[in-house]
Parts: sequence; structure tokens; C-alpha cells
Amino acid sequence: MNDQPGVARLDMLDTDYARMVAGEPIPQERRERLEAADAHTFGRLEKQISRYRYGQLGQEGKDDILCDIGLTADLLTRSDMEEIHQRVRETGRFYLTASERQQIINWVKDELAIDLTRPIS
Repeated sequence: MNDQPGVARLDMLDTDYARMVAGEPIPQERRERLEAADAHTFGRLEKQISRYRYGQLGQEGKDDILCDIGLTADLLTRSDMEEIHQRVRETGRFYLTASERQQIINWVKDELAIDLTRPIS
């Protein structure tokens, strides 16, 4: 057994990694609008959003995060998930349709005041 720690090379800037780990802050006034969500849910959403923005992911990785956000926010139903899983069985890859993606991106923008389509500065 090799108990030596491994080194993982990340192809990203230290600042992007720091932003990804820190989470994308959700404005307080938006937190107050979403009364049903607790601190854990907001923390999870912040991490998911920052991974989406700074994780340098391909479309499948971004779709996975959007799906997770959609599930966290109750935007995707059981039927939606069955359709997504059926697509995976048929195509062998995970993806969201353009309308599913847009629904979640719009929710993040409307409810959390975070625009996932704007370039990272």
C-alpha cells in the first residue's frame, strides 16, 4: 500500500480555484425572498454556482451542475429526471436540453440575481 499523498494538477488559475472553493455569494435581499431555503441550501447553491462559473468545465460538467441546482431549487420534477436518465440510456452521455438549461439559468438570474451567462471578470 502506498500511503504517500498524491498531487493533482489543476489546469486553472489559483484565483479561479479560490473563487470556486469560496462559493458565489448570494445577495442578502435575495436570500430573504426565498424563505423556504435554509443556510445549508444557500451554501450548496453558492458552491454549485461557483463551480459552474470557475470550474473550467465542459458542457456535460456544466449540465451536471445545472441539474443539481435545478433539483436543489425544485425546478426539475421526477418526470424531468426520468427523461434525462432515458437520454443517458439512449445516448450514453448526460446532457440537458437547451430549454432545461435556460430554465435553470433564468431561475438563478431571476431569484438569486446571479447571471451565469456574463463573462467572468
